[in-house]
Amino acid sequence: MADDLELPCILAPIAGGQLLLPNVAVAEVLRSQRVRGSDGLPSWCAGRFMWRGVIVPLLIFEQANDGEGEPPASGSADGVLVMNRTREMAGVGYYGLVTRGTPRLLRLADEDLEIVAGAPLRSAELARVQLGEDDAIIPRLAYLEELIIQHRLGGPVARV
Repeated sequence: MADDLELPCILAPIAGGQLLLPNVAVAEVLRSQRVRGSDGLPSWCAGRFMWRGVIVPLLIFEQANDGEGEPPASGSADGVLVMNRTREMAGVGYYGLVTRGTPRLLRLADEDLEIVAGAPLRSAELARVQLGEDDAIIPRLAYLEELIIQHRLGGPVARV
């Protein structure tokens, strides 16, 4: 019976690739989002946006992953994954990841996924995988959350 287990996942397009995330890591998938930038933000932070009364930092995975890829146009994002934090951490409730199109839901079994052995991994990558004809990156979410804490980007609950 254990062989029949499937994990609900989200495959999210980013510049030059795709992220593979477990469904439980994603709180919500949003279309374009109005983003407020500010001076002094790291290149991997597009700014902040309001989501359900909370100010949420918006990360650009490609930039957080050793500066790869182009940042999105200022002031908006094609799409946003609102991410749940992976562990209890002061200052991080939720955060967003920029997507370059519409993510899709899928269910994966062990046999659907093949780790790309020997693939060089960057800072924000846990693994590179092959899903049939598609390749994807499994991100190191704890690394992204640590960046948010180090740069004090976690937002307080806003009064609405």
